[in-house]
Amino acid sequence: MSLSYNRIAGQSVERLAALSDGVFAVAMTLLALDLRSPAVDAIHGEQDLWRALVALSPRLIMFMMSFLTLGIFGLASRRSSTTSPDRTGLSPGCTCCFCSVCMTPFSTSLLAEFTAIERRILTGQGLYAFGVLLCVISAY
Repeated sequence: MSLSYNRIAGQSVERLAALSDGVFAVAMTLLALDLRSPAVDAIHGEQDLWRALVALSPRLIMFMMSFLTLGIFGLASRRSSTTSPDRTGLSPGCTCCFCSVCMTPFSTSLLAEFTAIERRILTGQGLYAFGVLLCVISAY
């Protein structure tokens, strides 16, 4: 009895779960790459370091927020992918969700950089919210 590749691949829950885990892991790792330690030249004492860390706080907050969001979506994606291994039903939704997950580090960077109190640029917030909404809609 010969089985076609598409039939096996379309019903392989393990392959879809591994792809999902990989996409989320890479996106979560890329979030951390946006965090940079303060320049050594600018730090001359404890107060300088604390000021630099306070200046970094918007990025740290956005990192934690996005990391938790991706973690929640990753668990939800894992749960939904194991209940419906049909390739034809999952392909557009998974593709959309994975695309928005991959864009999360970029939109998080925009959100942290351009949403500071003195700037009030809403495009970063809009792109971030759109990515989260796209992931929510496509994951369920």
